[in-house]
Amino acid sequence: MNRNANEVFQQEWPHPSEFKKSIRMEFSIYISSMILLLMIIAGSIITDRYIDVVTQAAADKLLVQARSYSGPAGKLIISTTGPDALLLNNICKKLAADNSDITWVSITGREDVLLAHTDIRKVATGGRLAPVVGGEYPSLLRDGEGFKVEAEAIRISVPITEGEVLVGHLHLVSSAAKIASARKDSILAVATVSILVLLFGLPLIMIGLHHKLRPISIITDHLKDIKFDNIKLDIPVSGRNELGYLSETLRVMGGKLNAVQKEMIESERISREFEIAREIQASILPSSIPTNDDYSFTGFYRSAKEVGGDYYDFIKLSDNKVAFLVADVSGKSLPGMLVMLLTRDIVKNHCYKTLDPVSLLCKVNSELLANMKKGMFVTMFYGVLDYSSGLFRFASAGHNPLIVMNDHEEPRLIKTKGFPLGMVPSDKFDNRIERGELKLKAKDWLIQFTDGINEAQGRDGEEFGMDRLVSQLQSTAALSPEQLIESVIANLDQFVGEQPQFDDITLIALKLSTTSVDKNVMQKEECY
Repeated sequence: MNRNANEVFQQEWPHPSEFKKSIRMEFSIYISSMILLLMIIAGSIITDRYIDVVTQAAADKLLVQARSYSGPAGKLIISTTGPDALLLNNICKKLAADNSDITWVSITGREDVLLAHTDIRKVATGGRLAPVVGGEYPSLLRDGEGFKVEAEAIRISVPITEGEVLVGHLHLVSSAAKIASARKDSILAVATVSILVLLFGLPLIMIGLHHKLRPISIITDHLKDIKFDNIKLDIPVSGRNELGYLSETLRVMGGKLNAVQKEMIESERISREFEIAREIQASILPSSIPTNDDYSFTGFYRSAKEVGGDYYDFIKLSDNKVAFLVADVSGKSLPGMLVMLLTRDIVKNHCYKTLDPVSLLCKVNSELLANMKKGMFVTMFYGVLDYSSGLFRFASAGHNPLIVMNDHEEPRLIKTKGFPLGMVPSDKFDNRIERGELKLKAKDWLIQFTDGINEAQGRDGEEFGMDRLVSQLQSTAALSPEQLIESVIANLDQFVGEQPQFDDITLIALKLSTTSVDKNVMQKEECY
């Protein structure tokens, strides 16, 4: 984080020559363009609506006239002597005379055969005329009526009924000149308003925007004159709007940036101290793993913060004996690492002098008490393995249980009594701690870990848990220690997902390859 901040401060300050465009001009052009676009859209909608109103009015008038003449026409069609062509033609002429916009009128019978027409020649040829079906304005139409607007004409069909029986249709065609005139007048009005806005409205709008946005120029001018080594942003822009807020924010920001530059120097110093702490912590972890023809060892560690409070080690005590331990400090980060470093040094001072795990932990607790901060403690599992006999002696200072498993047996969790290190006085600690003992046989596993594994939480807050850990270990018992740990950690990471790691993670594994000695029942002895 500190390194990223330093890189940002070291970047070259933007040069004013690279930003010559005026936001006031861009904003004015943008607003003007949006106003023109909205005017065009609004004009189009208004024109369509106006034409629609004019068309509906014309259609309603024509339909009313056609209906009024369809009634008398029905009686003439069903006359006993046959359709009265003369009177039907008179109806057509009368309807055409009543409305000067009507171009022609006709009446057809049941088979759509022309019975009458304002142009008598159409009837003489025996032509047919199909009625218009439906139309653009269904709310105006009754059953069987039709309405259609064509390029230059309006066509209407009205059914002729007699006693609720359809006997024919009345057809008429009217001029669409009024609709065309309405469209022309509407377009002309919209164009006139648009031109007036272009000539007078937009210049006024741009002048107003330039005046209102002038504080932006003032702010950018002050930013161009800024001195990076002493950032001052006292911009003479006031007001209770966003630009006033921006000006005041920049003024406060300038002061804070100066403070940040000073803090960054201190932060860099702290960052370097953490790097040194990480190097120290890396040095206390085992640089090499003991090797043996019959036994395989491996370990894994990942801290939750820059430095952590977990610790594991494999210590070669002699040609036939090796000790391994896992420890977890209650505190994290630098305090936890310092306590763990102290604990490691105490263990190293005594592990070669005593091969008894209980005695070792008693000595470690006694020395930690005088140096431990109140409220902090260390849990530790410590065991010593004899290569030649397969005998494994161990003790636990409040640490997690030892997992013992075989590829053909159910795993066992072995927990011996013991207080954490540095928590209680020596006499109380010594009286409680117990010794455990196992004799390993072929393909036996010893697994030890810290709470960062079983207490890790997934997306829904559920813990990884002991059952899931044991199940995962059992399913990989046929693998090598390295493969087993890799599988467990991959499964854990998949379970946790993107959730942050809240605790250090440590996992070590020991596997006996060829030894075939019966395993004895664990024995517990008090530490004296």
